[in-house]
Amino acid sequence: MTAMHDPAHPGEIIREALETERWTVTQAAVRLGVTRHTLSRVLNGRASVSPRLALALERLGWSDAGHWVRMQGAYDLAQARKAESAA
Repeated sequence: MTAMHDPAHPGEIIREALETERWTVTQAAVRLGVTRHTLSRVLNGRASVSPRLALALERLGWSDAGHWVRMQGAYDLAQARKAESAA
């Protein structure tokens, strides 16, 4: 299997879904059971999708929790590889 060289942060995908649903960050945070601040940090790539958030996304019908955890893992691994090659 070939690894993605520069996968998107899962927050970018969530942001697109919010736009499709026409939800504000505040509305989405309420539906997901997280604070607006927490969701904003994820959407802006400054925080990871936690297993708890992954489960909340699953409850909304936005794929399964494992998908979000794997997506976050792929992003984190790509970032670590970039950092290692830059060092």
